[in-house]
Amino acid sequence: MNYRFITSMLLMLFVSSAAPAQASLGIDYMRKIEGAFTQIAESVKPTVVSIRAERKKETIQQTPRSPHPNMPLFSSGSGVIIDPAGYILTNNHVVSNTRRLRVRLWDESAHWAKVVGTDRYTDLALIKINPHRKLPVAKFGDSDKVKVGQWSIAVGDPFGITRTFTVGVVSGMGRSGVGVARYEHFIQTDAAINRGNSGGPLVNIDGQVIGINTAIPAPGSGLGFAIPVNMAKDVIKYLRRSGNFPRGYLGVSIQPVSQDMAYLLGLSGAKGALVGSLLKDGPAEGAGIRMGDVIVRLGGTRVVDTAHLQRLVGWTPPGDAVAVEVVRNAQRKKFMVKLVRLPEQETANAKAQPSEIDEPETRKNYGVALENLTDELKEKGKLETDGGVYISDVEEGSRAYYDGLREGMVIRGLTYRLPGNGKTPIRVSIEKLEDVEALLKKIPAGANVLGQVVRGTDRGERTFFAVLHGFRR
Repeated sequence: MNYRFITSMLLMLFVSSAAPAQASLGIDYMRKIEGAFTQIAESVKPTVVSIRAERKKETIQQTPRSPHPNMPLFSSGSGVIIDPAGYILTNNHVVSNTRRLRVRLWDESAHWAKVVGTDRYTDLALIKINPHRKLPVAKFGDSDKVKVGQWSIAVGDPFGITRTFTVGVVSGMGRSGVGVARYEHFIQTDAAINRGNSGGPLVNIDGQVIGINTAIPAPGSGLGFAIPVNMAKDVIKYLRRSGNFPRGYLGVSIQPVSQDMAYLLGLSGAKGALVGSLLKDGPAEGAGIRMGDVIVRLGGTRVVDTAHLQRLVGWTPPGDAVAVEVVRNAQRKKFMVKLVRLPEQETANAKAQPSEIDEPETRKNYGVALENLTDELKEKGKLETDGGVYISDVEEGSRAYYDGLREGMVIRGLTYRLPGNGKTPIRVSIEKLEDVEALLKKIPAGANVLGQVVRGTDRGERTFFAVLHGFRR
């Protein structure tokens, strides 16, 4: 028997004997994971409650043909116990516009609950029951340390099925634009979250709460979002103390900075928040901030985008003075702004009514018809501005249309850059059509410009900025 044959036989024997051992090790490993999940379920479930809310009838649209129109309507949600005395954290949308709340604990005992405080801007609420005994309390983790790929476990009452436990991984961090709350910085998970999970905890592999489940994009989407627990910690203190969370307010409307905007404004990158409208005599206007400024720092913190600036301002107490750094004409300027309290009313988003014009004198530019602004057009468009050119028509599907221009808006200013002029932008105030024609003679054909656009609303004028791509035919 030769050496190669003996060697190959020994290798085959080793592999065949190692396979069962490897399988055994794999099963042991899976059992350890299984045991960890079981321990988490046993420790977390007693801290999770189900919430049954009777809705106020005036908040529900009913008709005489609705089945049982006089019967109360109910919704369900979840919550997590954060204090042995009966304080429970949940979502604002679970408890808002309700007549009565009934909380059921892990031992099936039921208790009436009262609302201690709510914060619709983060979709958080604090409620309380009187259990007549000390309750088990959830352990809080540190959501700032959560990373994509880590285990995440959602606990709650989806569809009224009590204390359901689903497992997944963290699939994203810092998500915004979901449309649930004003201040969004969500943890994204693929652990199954459904209706009724709202207000329940999202926990890590150590059984610590890292988030409060709040939203799903659509049923069966496989994605869910949770409010980071560190954000909730800040809100809880104020809800327990005063029933609300006082937030700072800068008095500006802001919009994201695109790469094209960054170039035209002389910025080094698409960071910060572009200032559109300012609250008249508000904190920002009073300090010297102007429309078209890009806020790049607040209180020493670099501003990433609009959502980041909203969080920074919203988490600064009213009355505090903060340093605000802006970029204006490619130059940095600093202002000290004393914040006021965020008002309750939301900014209007109404569209201006279109105006009917008889044979206007127009000049067509890349799919838009412009004319001089008259008193009649101002009145019809709910406008207050004294200058600018009125958009009387926008060709559907044109570049102007996709740049966001619509009939009834007014172009009040245009900003451009010339080759060889460094980063310094050139801003032109637009008063009449001749100003537009003069600008078009200065810039290369097909060049982009940044438009300062005004639209009328039921609550007054709103200004925004739009990159006008190739502002000529």
